[in-house]
Amino acid sequence: MPDFLAIAALGAVLTVASIEDLRSREIHWATLAAGVPPALYLALQNFHSPFYLFSLGVALVLALLMRVLGSGYADSVAIALIGSAPPLLPFLPTPFVAVIAGSLLLPLQVGYLYLLNSKRPCKMSPLEKLTHICISREEFLRKPLKYILGDVKDVEKYDPSKVEVREEWVKAKYGLPYVVYLTAGYWFYVALSLLR
Repeated sequence: MPDFLAIAALGAVLTVASIEDLRSREIHWATLAAGVPPALYLALQNFHSPFYLFSLGVALVLALLMRVLGSGYADSVAIALIGSAPPLLPFLPTPFVAVIAGSLLLPLQVGYLYLLNSKRPCKMSPLEKLTHICISREEFLRKPLKYILGDVKDVEKYDPSKVEVREEWVKAKYGLPYVVYLTAGYWFYVALSLLR
């Protein structure tokens, strides 16, 4: 039972991080730091299992790759925390379960963006209507961290204060924060672990 409490505590930390990310596109370091004690507990309890070590190793490699490829620090930390939860099946690392299950939100996001963009004045290709969002200059200025304008390779280096918006409506990159996908996928993992 203590293992399940630690697993649920990680879910709670990820949920708070998701809420923070949705509101401001920033996650306070203390939020993710709160996930370290349950993650350490799970690591100590499961360190004897080679399947656990494999799952944890996959999570750490994914976290490093995500950061190197330009994901935010919080996304990388979240995948590492998720990796501390024990795998449900041998050779199926916990982060894979979270990523695959979380990706089920993608069709909902794509559909929402397409419907929204169809009613707005930006000129967009059909593909851009699925991946971008047409926003007013006012909206961008009100919540500049929520949207990304221009070609950005590393979200941690994006500085919206350096972006100049002249048009009334602009095309921006937008999506649910990746932590939200990971959190939804992690809660799916928690539900599956209850069924075991």
